[in-house]
Amino acid sequence: FGSSIPIGQASEPARGALLLTMLSRCVLPALSRHSVRRLAPCLWQSRHFARPVCLSDREKRQLVVRGQNVPVSDEFWEYVADDQSVKDGEVYRNNTENYVGTVKYPIGAIGPLKVNGEYANREYVVPMATHEGALLASYSRGAKAITAGGGVTTRIKTRCMVRAPVFIFDNIADANDFYRWAHQDDTQAAVKDTLHKNIGHLTEERTRLRVFQTDRKVHISVGIDSQDAAGQNKVTYAGDLMMKYMKENYKKRIPEMYIEGGFNAGKRVSVMHTLLGKGHSLVADVIIPKEVCESVLRTTPYRLQRFQKMHNRTNEFIGGISCTAHVANGLAAFYIATGNDPACTAESQAAVTHFDLVDPAGGSTTLFDQDLYASITLNSIIVASVGGGTQLPAFKAARSMMNVTSANELAEICAGVALSGELSFYASMETGSFADAHWNMTHKG
Repeated sequence: FGSSIPIGQASEPARGALLLTMLSRCVLPALSRHSVRRLAPCLWQSRHFARPVCLSDREKRQLVVRGQNVPVSDEFWEYVADDQSVKDGEVYRNNTENYVGTVKYPIGAIGPLKVNGEYANREYVVPMATHEGALLASYSRGAKAITAGGGVTTRIKTRCMVRAPVFIFDNIADANDFYRWAHQDDTQAAVKDTLHKNIGHLTEERTRLRVFQTDRKVHISVGIDSQDAAGQNKVTYAGDLMMKYMKENYKKRIPEMYIEGGFNAGKRVSVMHTLLGKGHSLVADVIIPKEVCESVLRTTPYRLQRFQKMHNRTNEFIGGISCTAHVANGLAAFYIATGNDPACTAESQAAVTHFDLVDPAGGSTTLFDQDLYASITLNSIIVASVGGGTQLPAFKAARSMMNVTSANELAEICAGVALSGELSFYASMETGSFADAHWNMTHKG
């Protein structure tokens, strides 16, 4: 095989490379296609023979990426490829390719935040990861107002992770024939049965199929209940199985099909997320008494809801999809701290905040004496308590601050966090304290 080194004397990476060469030239040509598919996972694992767990070599003070020695500063070995990070390389093997070390991202806490949900139903101290000065102070103030008002009520409407394979035909007539067939009850029942039999922990009654036609393309949105996992991988498997079923059972030809045609709008903001939802779809609301509004938020319910409605109308005028103040800030900080995917903030921010006035119990009904009603609709919260980055030690440790047991509990806490930020942001804008607060908290000497 072009090497004069006996395989028994070769280094471990060299033995791995020789093994792959032998398999590719001698064994694979004699195998059937089915056998090769079954062998593929084993071959993939063998790649680890030729790949170090960590590309950072602390002993030699070298970072080698794809054969190139990358110059780094002395701080790199202290803050990125420190001794513990290099030792922990095996921990991150399934999460991070070409691992070189870790970065230390600051985590703060807000709370206590009282949540009155079906799964989250107590006070929580919530971890949030950010390096934006004044952000956690603002969210803490919002949490204080919510807790003083009796807590935020949360409800989960649906829980459904989606993937949208696309089927492409020669013309709109052929596409419409397929569209009608895919809409039939028998077809959808058969697809759900296929998914239920081949993917664990799925139920037919909680699997959703939605069919859309755009010109000669048909998009079928497959939705599954991923339970405590985020479900992006599992729903991709479901989409692939659905495609295979369609190709095998549709009586006409399907010229092209792909696992994703853009209709899913993964990790980018879309009206689809606002209307149809993805992941956890939630609603949350709270009533902040006038006295709490004045003492904690430093404004009145009347002035606060007036400013918030003006802000939302401006957002609608400029074509904004997310009718919120800055919900992405809180979602990203919460996702990072809990080991969830911060890229999902793009779709999760498709939300709507609403402020209004309500009559206090037994009190005056004039505009200036009413309490504040605040709500938020979050139709695409993507959080998990198992799988992916949630199982990495640092994120598990951060979540232990809340002692959460399920993704549903995490989602309801997340909704409370989001509304906390909305309350405080609008209050700081309305009172004119926004600029001073940021300056004072980010310039402390």
